[in-house]
Amino acid sequence: MLNIIAVSLALATAQPTVDDLQADFATAKPCAGLVDGREVWEGQRAFFVASYTKEAMELDPSLVGADAVLRDDNDSQTIGEFEAACSS
Repeated sequence: MLNIIAVSLALATAQPTVDDLQADFATAKPCAGLVDGREVWEGQRAFFVASYTKEAMELDPSLVGADAVLRDDNDSQTIGEFEAACSS
């Protein structure tokens, strides 16, 4: 039982924190391509894709928010789309 807990703790600490992802987003490079018509950035820890609602954009067009797309949490097809958007 102790080994299962240790493995669980190791897996939990391997995931980046919100602060880690925020710092990664702050230094992420914008990609030339789009995914589903949305802007994409490539960070060291994750890809980021613009997340916004139509209403938010109408209120403040300069508002930039993004969702993290972690390589380990997504299938190869999804990550392939982000890699393609960032390689052009």
